[in-house]
Amino acid sequence: MALPRKTITPIPNNEPDAVPALWNTRYSEIDENFSSLDSRMTARESEIALARNGKPSLDARLGTMESNISATSVDMQNASGAALKFALDQAALANYSIKALKQQLQQEGELTIENKGVVFGCVATKSATAARNLTLSTGVCFANGRTYSVADAANAASVPPNIGNSNVTASAYLYLDGDKWKLAVTALGQAVPGNAIRLYTLTIPANSTDATDPNLLGVTLTDVRRIEPQFPTVMNSAVSVSTALNTLSENDYRLTFDVVTATGAPCEPRHIIPSSRATNGFTVTLASAADNVLVRWRASKLNN
Repeated sequence: MALPRKTITPIPNNEPDAVPALWNTRYSEIDENFSSLDSRMTARESEIALARNGKPSLDARLGTMESNISATSVDMQNASGAALKFALDQAALANYSIKALKQQLQQEGELTIENKGVVFGCVATKSATAARNLTLSTGVCFANGRTYSVADAANAASVPPNIGNSNVTASAYLYLDGDKWKLAVTALGQAVPGNAIRLYTLTIPANSTDATDPNLLGVTLTDVRRIEPQFPTVMNSAVSVSTALNTLSENDYRLTFDVVTATGAPCEPRHIIPSSRATNGFTVTLASAADNVLVRWRASKLNN
């Protein structure tokens, strides 16, 4: 950009020496040039400040611009995509590990062990005096961690008829009514109710009714009593319960137990004994006279 005064007016040779009028014109021209230079410098400084955009120097501003521009390059986009994919893979691996820890490597659950049976007696027979009835003999049963006397009862329970064309089953069992244990028979095909003591399985043939078989000649009674003559000190056939696991690689997992509740007798974790292990489940045996034992268990195999 040109100065306002490209050249200063020359001093003519015919001017007298050192006369003020001789210099005034020159000073004015020189001042115009200085003013122009000052305004240009101010404009340049403003322009540079705007170009820095708050950065301490133009070099810093150019560095920021360079990084921003490089961020949009193909190489930068590829690098960003690779980093994002790696992060997603790591997150998926972490989620899988958490899921495996919760559902497989460390599994938890609860199981209930009922410990009921017969000490002696409690034999059911077909009644000879009433149609389709069972008679119960005296005996002693055990439940709730203690023993109970069972009184004999003639014609104590009736056997349901089977009007179908194939064999069906029912169960004879003891149930607690107040402070007395009594005999009952389930409906056809039904399970024994909770807190009952199963005694017999009844196989009832087709077309077995009061009219066709009043004395239950065609009905088969299969003895399924659990008899423990030395209860509560010794269990000849200790009760066992099995539970399933999400399949593990080996059966060398660790089992821990916590007895939440138990009825009638002391029961501690040491009384819950693992009697068999498989990769997809385990079986425990109760070494106590307690009944209705609620056990919280944990199976751990962190190196699965």
